[in-house]
Amino acid sequence: MLPTWFKEYLSYHKAERRAIIFLVVVLFGLIGFNIYQRFFWQDDWQEIRLKYGAQIIEFEEESKRKYTEGESAQPWLPEKKSLFNFDPNTLDSTGWVALGFSPKQTAAIIKYRSAGFVFRKPEDVKKLFVVDEEKYAELQPFIQIAEVPKPTYPNRYENKSQDAKPKWEKPEYKEIVVELNAADSATLVKVKGIGPFFARVIIEHRNKLGGYRNKNQILEVFGMDSAKFSLIENSLLIDTTLCVQININSATIKELVHHPYINFNQAKAIVNYRQQHGLFKSLTELEKIHLVKGETYRKIAPYLKVP
Repeated sequence: MLPTWFKEYLSYHKAERRAIIFLVVVLFGLIGFNIYQRFFWQDDWQEIRLKYGAQIIEFEEESKRKYTEGESAQPWLPEKKSLFNFDPNTLDSTGWVALGFSPKQTAAIIKYRSAGFVFRKPEDVKKLFVVDEEKYAELQPFIQIAEVPKPTYPNRYENKSQDAKPKWEKPEYKEIVVELNAADSATLVKVKGIGPFFARVIIEHRNKLGGYRNKNQILEVFGMDSAKFSLIENSLLIDTTLCVQININSATIKELVHHPYINFNQAKAIVNYRQQHGLFKSLTELEKIHLVKGETYRKIAPYLKVP
């Protein structure tokens, strides 16, 4: 009696049994074909020998002769190229082909050289990706590179007198007075201490405010400090009649919050108060709003109006 585990090991499913039977049949079929195939091809082979026997014998004898004399037994292979002395900086495509490179490899070498690469020593030939160590060892004795002059770069100051060199001259600033609320950037840069950057940010802050009310507001400009302000203070004038005011009875939250001195919560409080109590009759009513009274009111009041 066989053990139970052995029976389980040899038991197969129906699909597995079919697969095993198929493989056994294929295996025996291949073995039988290998044994009996000679009987199928024997007649054809005898016919070929009778028809082309002379040519086959002649080819075999010729191959043996060439092998004995050192010639290639495979005439379809390219013959080994005879090497010659060459300069890789001047050799043309015909010469590279004569050294044993294919036309495609030759084109790559010519393109590489046309890109500006110069061979200065024989080892530089190894930098060509089509030349491996074996090929370089074969070519190295025949590489003869003519001396290549080093590139020269002209000295831009050569043969120039000291007087010919450009000199930087410090710009002269005239004492001028500029009105801040009307001046453009071209006018502002004429003031000593105001460059193109400060001219731009001064105008940007002026547009957001609606105009400058006093000179000290320049200190609110990004990058301005008291030292810079002291240099330009005496060159500035302010015309408050040019300032723009916001009508608080028609302004929206978006229009109010656009002003640098009014934040979103303050703008919302002003609009809500107007909606709850009606239109403002005077600016002093703003002081009834908790978020606007006091110092905030004194700061923003000059930029607001009631019709």
